[in-house]
Amino acid sequence: MESFFRIRKSKKGIQEAGAMAAAALIIVITLLIVGYILFLPPAEREKLLSEGDEDENATEEEIIEIVLSETPERIYPLTQREFEQELPSVNIFIKEEATELKKVDSLFTSRSLFSDKNAVVEFEIVDVEDIKNVLLNFVVQESEGRLIIKLNNIEIYNREITTANIQPIELKEGLIEGTNVLEFSVSSPGATFWRTNKYALEDILITGSVVDREAQESKLTFMVSQTERENLKKVKLHFFTDCDLDSVGKLEIWINNYNLYSAIPDCGSPNRPIEFSPDKLVPGENQLIFKTEKGSYLIDHIRLTSELERVEAKTYYFTIDQEEFDDIEDGYLDATLYIRFIDDETPKEARILVNGLAFGLDQTDIEFEKVINTYIVKGNNALKIEPDEAIDVAELEVRLE
Repeated sequence: MESFFRIRKSKKGIQEAGAMAAAALIIVITLLIVGYILFLPPAEREKLLSEGDEDENATEEEIIEIVLSETPERIYPLTQREFEQELPSVNIFIKEEATELKKVDSLFTSRSLFSDKNAVVEFEIVDVEDIKNVLLNFVVQESEGRLIIKLNNIEIYNREITTANIQPIELKEGLIEGTNVLEFSVSSPGATFWRTNKYALEDILITGSVVDREAQESKLTFMVSQTERENLKKVKLHFFTDCDLDSVGKLEIWINNYNLYSAIPDCGSPNRPIEFSPDKLVPGENQLIFKTEKGSYLIDHIRLTSELERVEAKTYYFTIDQEEFDDIEDGYLDATLYIRFIDDETPKEARILVNGLAFGLDQTDIEFEKVINTYIVKGNNALKIEPDEAIDVAELEVRLE
């Protein structure tokens, strides 16, 4: 009996030792794994630890299937034929700013029988087309004979000066270049060969008016949907101009690089609408450009009115196979209609038909969702949107989830 208890005690000790050894082995393996992960490069460690999340995300994505995806843009009501699009006001102008082009404190030129001393002043013009009213001015301190001035080798002045101050000398635009040279000389003493003709000038100043064209034109962008472009019958541009008739030049209006208008408009009153061919518009983004060559214009009450041919509601098709249809009927899948609009301010009212069955949409929210399980059929499905007024749709989807 005593030996029996010793045997049981021995077996129990062996079992406990085995359990302790197994536990120690598990701890060692765990430490080795943790150590292995810790000593991995950061990129590899992150990849290893994120594999579980990726698998979970992949599983989540797999249960969402998009069977219809469209970007309808603007959808029009079937009964409406005329539409109006208002555009913001624009202010275009060209201004001239007086600028100092060159300043020289003093210069001296002389001529005698035996010597001839000329003086040269150089100045640069960055943009010749945008410089106006270039003038030369100076103060005469000493004078004898006739002062001769050449601009780029063309004589522009030749006379005797008897006063200290003179009227500014115009440097004509046709003679102005990028790099310009003014040469000052004096006439020969002639028969009085013993004399020396000379001029001493101070405060030599060249000024000009630089044309600022930064606000010369203004561009407006507007959108035209594919449906609208395909059904356009006629388009008119309306605008009002506020300007000074005596100080403005021609107003030019361009649509997508096509010149619609080039004239001096009626200042202070609405202008006659400009009708142009729908061919000048393109689906998507269009540009309307206002430009002037002189003066200032405020152009407001800008709007485009368009008349459409008969509009047919576009039908969007999607397919539901047998397995998907069974899952929808059994409650494993939901068919969800999702619509995203371009804003959350405009009222949106429409009648939506799925396979001829209708339901309403009436909201201002930017998104609309509705489960349409009871509207779905096996095979081809058809969807139409018939708005009460034109609505802009950014995204249209039917999802199985």
